[in-house]
Amino acid sequence: MVIEFTARHFHAPDNLREYAENEVHRIRRVFDRITQCQIILIHENNTYTTELNLSMPSHKLNVKETTDNITKSIDKAVDKMIVRVQKIKDQMIAH
Repeated sequence: MVIEFTARHFHAPDNLREYAENEVHRIRRVFDRITQCQIILIHENNTYTTELNLSMPSHKLNVKETTDNITKSIDKAVDKMIVRVQKIKDQMIAH
């Protein structure tokens, strides 16, 4: 899985980047055919938004979460993406 990391309107330290990438690897445990993931962190008006764009065979998924804490935002976005990936995986198995 190729991971692209972008921080907008602030400089993200290396440990935050590593944290985000490690959290995204939780998605791969659910479905291992993910080809690409974009992590976009945005800081605006004392809120943090995490946007995840995921590419897998015949599907592109997008999740956006906004909170006042950057790690909480990453966790919620990853949890939401895991639910969506699991739903698609179940549909693929059903067919």
